[in-house]
Amino acid sequence: MLKSVCFAGVLIALSAMPALADLTCGSAPLAPAIPGASELAGRTTDDAHQFVLTALKGVKSYQGTLASFRECLKTETNTVKASFQEAKAKGDKDKAAQLQGQLDAMQSAWDKSVDTETQIVADYMKLHDAYCKMGTGLAGCAK
Repeated sequence: MLKSVCFAGVLIALSAMPALADLTCGSAPLAPAIPGASELAGRTTDDAHQFVLTALKGVKSYQGTLASFRECLKTETNTVKASFQEAKAKGDKDKAAQLQGQLDAMQSAWDKSVDTETQIVADYMKLHDAYCKMGTGLAGCAK
C-alpha cells in the first residue's frame, strides 16, 4: 500500500514537471538589488542623488523587461486556456490536468513577478525617502 501511495506521489510530481518546463517565456527577469538607506551614510547630497538615480534606472530597466515577460505570460496563458477548454470539451481529463498544471505554473510565475516588483519598488521608495531626508530642496524631492 505504501509503495503504491509513494509511486502515485512520484507520478503526480513528474506530471507537474512538464508544466513548468513548457513555459516558453523562460524565467522572470532578475530583479536589481536595491541598496538600503544605510548606503547613503557619509555621502554628499550630490553623490547620494546619483546613487539614488542609478537605483531608479535599475528599477525602470527591470520593469521594462518585466513588462515583456508578463506580455509573454499573458499570450501563453490565453493559448493554454484555449487548449484546456478544448480538452475539457473532448473529455480528455489527462490532457486537461496537464494543461491545468501549466496554467497554475504560469499564474504562479505572474504572482511572483508582481510580488517581486512590489518589493523592489518599496525598497527603492525607502532609499529615495532617506535621500530626501538628507536636506531641503534636493533634486527629485517634494518641496
